[in-house]
Amino acid sequence: MTEGKTAAGPPGYDHNKRAPEDVQRLFNTIAPGYDRLNRIVSLGLDVGWRRRVARATRSVEADQILDVCTGTGDLAIELARMKHGQAHVNGVDFSRAAVALGQQKVKALGLSEYVDLIEGDAMHLPFEDEVFDVVTIGFGFRNIQDRKKALRDFLRVTKPGGMFVCLEVSQPPAVLKSGYYLYMLYIVPLIARLLGADPQAYQYLGRSIRAFPGAREFAEFIESSGWKNVTYRKLGLGSVAIHKAYKPL
Repeated sequence: MTEGKTAAGPPGYDHNKRAPEDVQRLFNTIAPGYDRLNRIVSLGLDVGWRRRVARATRSVEADQILDVCTGTGDLAIELARMKHGQAHVNGVDFSRAAVALGQQKVKALGLSEYVDLIEGDAMHLPFEDEVFDVVTIGFGFRNIQDRKKALRDFLRVTKPGGMFVCLEVSQPPAVLKSGYYLYMLYIVPLIARLLGADPQAYQYLGRSIRAFPGAREFAEFIESSGWKNVTYRKLGLGSVAIHKAYKPL
């Protein structure tokens, strides 16, 4: 097999290596239609999942919130709405195209005073130590190349006692796995093709979902990176999980 290729994808779309420049190129390519495909692929459930993340942050007094891998800003916007202007939300993503679209959405919604979206790398966040009360990430963690480095950088920018909330795919029960992966690996790329998007990019996303650890294993991974009191809740018949953790005081 040629270096940088997978059996069903073009050069650079390797879900195991997750080379930052290649993942960045992928998301720049699919950014214009990403929101619409998210709604279709999740049957609209992703909207409610993001609201659950935002609600989870209400247990922490938060003036400053960071949303990593913010994409076009859906979670950052939901967080700002949930806080009713009582917190400032920074969103960071290394896809320039996604950030530009997100900035347009923020402006159109009249939230520019409360939400800032910028380009940045999840493994090297462009912020000082202990700035944020809450750090969130929604459906972006599995695309980060060095996940432990990212978790430690999330910890670095979080205030002592602050919260981390991660919304990410998980592994469904065995009885559902075959149908689930058939849908993600074959049906979703077909939908993407019909809507004029790159089907190979969505094949990459399907493979990244299949390779991501289950909820319990991921909880242990978060804890091994320095976070404490890690809990999780499964949603979507087990296909998605919300993990919560705290920075030690």
